[in-house]
Amino acid sequence: MSIEVGSAYATLRVKLDEWNQGLETAINSLQGYGSRLQVSMDSVGKKLTSAGKNLTTKVTLPIVGIGTAAMKASIDFESAMDKVASLSGAQGEQFDSLRDKAIEMGAKTMYSATESAEALQYMALAGWNTKEMLVGLEPVLKLAGAAGMDLGTASNIVTNGLIAMGLSANDAAHFADVMAVTMSKSSTDVNQLGEAFKYVAPLAGSMGYSIEDLSLALGIMANAGIQASQGGTSLRRILLNLSDPTDEVAVAMEKLGISMFNPDGSAKSLYDLMVELRGAMKGLTDEEKAQYAATIAGSTGLSGLLAIVDASDEKFNGLANAINTSDNAALNMYDTMTNNLKGSLDELMSALEALGISLGEILTPIITNVVRTLQGWVEKLDDLDETQKQQIIQIALVVAAIGPLILIVGKLFTAISTVVKFVQLLSANPIIILVA
Repeated sequence: MSIEVGSAYATLRVKLDEWNQGLETAINSLQGYGSRLQVSMDSVGKKLTSAGKNLTTKVTLPIVGIGTAAMKASIDFESAMDKVASLSGAQGEQFDSLRDKAIEMGAKTMYSATESAEALQYMALAGWNTKEMLVGLEPVLKLAGAAGMDLGTASNIVTNGLIAMGLSANDAAHFADVMAVTMSKSSTDVNQLGEAFKYVAPLAGSMGYSIEDLSLALGIMANAGIQASQGGTSLRRILLNLSDPTDEVAVAMEKLGISMFNPDGSAKSLYDLMVELRGAMKGLTDEEKAQYAATIAGSTGLSGLLAIVDASDEKFNGLANAINTSDNAALNMYDTMTNNLKGSLDELMSALEALGISLGEILTPIITNVVRTLQGWVEKLDDLDETQKQQIIQIALVVAAIGPLILIVGKLFTAISTVVKFVQLLSANPIIILVA
């Protein structure tokens, strides 16, 4: 009996040892599989996360940003050009030519196509036709760039000045050159010249004076601190008194030997008149100059007249020569002003805006179709009865829950990795596994 018991014990012991060995092997296998599974799941999760971030930051967001910027550039430009069409009445091919010119200027200058369109608006307000605007736009751009000023303001000054002087858009380039040289060679700028023109250019134009002579007079006065509206008002008073003199002024002019007209009855140029005034007062004392100036120009023009007659020959002749040889001055000054990093960046931004407008033209019909489709849906939804609208709301609530559900699924990989870690912890204790 004891032999049988011993034999049974030995057999049982062998079976238990085999079972324990098998269980240990299974546990080890489970631990190894769990580790591999955890690593795999972690790797998948990280790769998916990284891919999602890369697609979002490097593809999705840039594409959305480019599309948004392109549409904004296109919308702003089209809005500005619509105003040009409204003010000028340009349609069809005329409008297309203006539009193409604005885009061209935006692509190759420091000013954007939208800013070019705004300059065209001022030209349209001045009554310029399509041909005149096409001719005048680039000179205005060059002058504005050379002066470092707002394009719309420059356009307003040029258009108003040309009209006041009896000139046309074909004279815009020369007008811009004269203003650029006057600005660079005297103590004034384009804004101040434009302000002075408001007061004296209509009178000077009606008297047949040239833009060169007018700019010379204003530049000489600016050197003496008589600038902008003060310069324009002062010169206007001088010209008015000389052209329609009172008895007292006529006597003073006769004593000085000056006249507004040549012996043949033709009107003298403003330059000749200034030279004559300078020569007539050259030998006078300061007191005599002041008395004659007060008589001829009155209190308003006194300082301006003295500035003209007292300027040195070097200053007067130097400015006159510079103005009379001003061809391409605005273009050369523009190139100088933009031949730097800031100018390059400005031109790059303008070129990018032109590209954005081109891309926006492609996107516009697509977005228009989407908007029209959505508008149709909205109209159809609005026609539904209350019961149908309630059903749509219920469906919308379900759809709204899909987003969080997808987020939960997205977290599943991480959760599985965590569960694997927990299983590995359990696998260290066979009793817990058995109970589980």
